Amino acid sequence: MTPRRDLVLVTAGFELEGGGRATVGRLLAGACSNFARREQVGFRVLSLRGTDPLIPGITVRGFHGSRSGLALATVRAALRRPRPALVFDLLGLARPLAFLPRSIRPPYLVALHGLEIWRPLSPLSGCSLREASLRLACSRHTRDRAREFVGRIASKFEVLPLALEERPADGVVDTALLERLGSGFLLMAGRMSVSERYKGHDQVLIAFQEVLRQVPGARIVVAGGGDDRARLEAVAAGNGLGEKVAFTGFVSEATLSELFGRCAGFVMPSRGEGFGLVYLEAMRAGKPCIAATGSAAEEIIEDGTTGFLVDPDDQRALSESLVRLLAEPGLARRLGEAGRARWQERFSLQRYRAGLEAYLDRLTAVDHVRH
Repeated sequence: MTPRRDLVLVTAGFELEGGGRATVGRLLAGACSNFARREQVGFRVLSLRGTDPLIPGITVRGFHGSRSGLALATVRAALRRPRPALVFDLLGLARPLAFLPRSIRPPYLVALHGLEIWRPLSPLSGCSLREASLRLACSRHTRDRAREFVGRIASKFEVLPLALEERPADGVVDTALLERLGSGFLLMAGRMSVSERYKGHDQVLIAFQEVLRQVPGARIVVAGGGDDRARLEAVAAGNGLGEKVAFTGFVSEATLSELFGRCAGFVMPSRGEGFGLVYLEAMRAGKPCIAATGSAAEEIIEDGTTGFLVDPDDQRALSESLVRLLAEPGLARRLGEAGRARWQERFSLQRYRAGLEAYLDRLTAVDHVRH
């Protein structure tokens, strides 16, 4: 058996309200735990948040938001003998290792999501990125867009597409809401934040005026909360959309799962996603997706086969794609079925874990060579 290092996962937290970042943390934790069990090496988790990992059998040491406490524990873990291998679900959490001399720094992997490397990096973050043994981007788009800010090191990013967790949707189903909404609507889902207006809510609400002219019975459900919700509600009202648009506010995972099952198609023409797990949720439910060209969605959605890729600023193209999903139910059904098949083939949890374990195999080898 190959001599291996123990594994330590350093995470910002696994909480359900943590969005895609927390989902990646849970994916990493599950895969690391499986790998450690198979290879008979130690595995532990250090979490910036609490101690509940939402994953049975994994023990977590939580720091309740104390970044200094987590940083100190990370350095102590890194200096243990024999040296472990570390996995970070955020680049910023790896910064304490930049203070360690290279001669005693353990091998480590950093998961890269998008926004954190699509801007100038601080000296510490830049050092942490350069010195990492493995840099794991969630998409080619994430890697390629980072080149402007990280330079040639982007060519050393490995790419591993994400997956969905295999667990029951959490929370109580809001049956009253579902009865009121019915089925056959278009669905948008995600946080509505002033800082995340790239998701395409404005463009969809404007395009929906033309959709209603061609499909008078059309409806769109906008699920999620955030500090930009009130403004978007005003945009909908100002465009005369009235009861044709329903803003649900925050809904439980269980309710959202039901909304995916009831919708005619999912719409999120966002240009700011490092990956876009929500597209996988729609595909798992057998629903077609409308997403943006020039985005990570091009690696997930096959234009004309599992959904449509459009320029969100092209109102004609966007409204035409929305109309097609509503006016051609047979087409929408075929696209959705193809999307579900693509999700099973390309984005399964098993495929993700197999890909990550190949990197963990390299990272934990005692004779690992830094690159």
